[in-house]
Amino acid sequence: MYKNIFLSLFIVAIIAGCSAPKPEVAPEWYTNVPSDSKLYYAVGASDSKDNSTKAAIESMAESLGAKVAGKFKDKEHPLQPLENETLEKISKHTLEISKKLSLQNIKLEKSTRFKGRELVLISIPRAELFEKIKPISDLQFLRLREAYTLRKTSITIKKFALLDELMEDFPRVAALVGYKKFLLHSYNAENEFKFLKEIKDEYDYLKSAINIYLLSDANSRIFAHNIRAAIKQKGLSTKNSLDDKNSVKLLITSETSEVQNYNFLQSKSLIKFTTFDNENKQLAFRQHTFVGQSAKDFQDAKEHASADMKRKIKKLSLFDFIGFEK
Repeated sequence: MYKNIFLSLFIVAIIAGCSAPKPEVAPEWYTNVPSDSKLYYAVGASDSKDNSTKAAIESMAESLGAKVAGKFKDKEHPLQPLENETLEKISKHTLEISKKLSLQNIKLEKSTRFKGRELVLISIPRAELFEKIKPISDLQFLRLREAYTLRKTSITIKKFALLDELMEDFPRVAALVGYKKFLLHSYNAENEFKFLKEIKDEYDYLKSAINIYLLSDANSRIFAHNIRAAIKQKGLSTKNSLDDKNSVKLLITSETSEVQNYNFLQSKSLIKFTTFDNENKQLAFRQHTFVGQSAKDFQDAKEHASADMKRKIKKLSLFDFIGFEK
């Protein structure tokens, strides 16, 4: 008897479980975005199909940038090893590139209503994006290679000064090449990455080899501080020595005049920057004039002039500022 009762209860429980409503779940294509070699996909969700599509396009741009940037972090990437600062610059450029890409020619693959929101899946041909990126990438790569090839100096610090300028373009060119490889898996980017690796390796070697021995007269100490900070920011050594063949001496001298200009005190300094090699041969020269004003005193006015100098170093770049020709 008890056996029959338990069996009846068990059957009732099964029936009740089967008749209970199943929890609503988002479609597989939304939670696990498709991926293949021909199309690039993205999803979006909003209150209407149009707004969902706009959200999906924004998501597509962001995910493109993130995935291309992520490839450079792979230890097997041809450009590795890359320091975090360089990776961050490349990542910044990949996102900028994806935001500028025209993603309007997309196809709405699927859509469904889910918990009061419209979910959409969109796609765009990878080849179409590749063709938009390729001419831009090829042109910038060609310019970088030509500028690198045209270098005509055997002087280490001049080599570094030229490479330092080229390295400003390195993250963007690397990002563009990375886009081509990501969008078209069959694309052979070996030679482009090999060239970029060559530039980066030479730059890193020269950076580790060069030492800039900084000297200044008493009047120029406040200005020398800005130069020393800029040298260290480049990752270069500032040891007080000329023993190594790659060491150079940067001499800073200045003349300062002080006058009262109505209610302000004015400090005007003519600053000269002369660079010598370790055999005392002049390599570069440049001079600048900086003016500062203060209602406090002349020293404060001179500090304002020093702050103006710091801004100009940032604007021109260190090597241009001290007289190395581009």
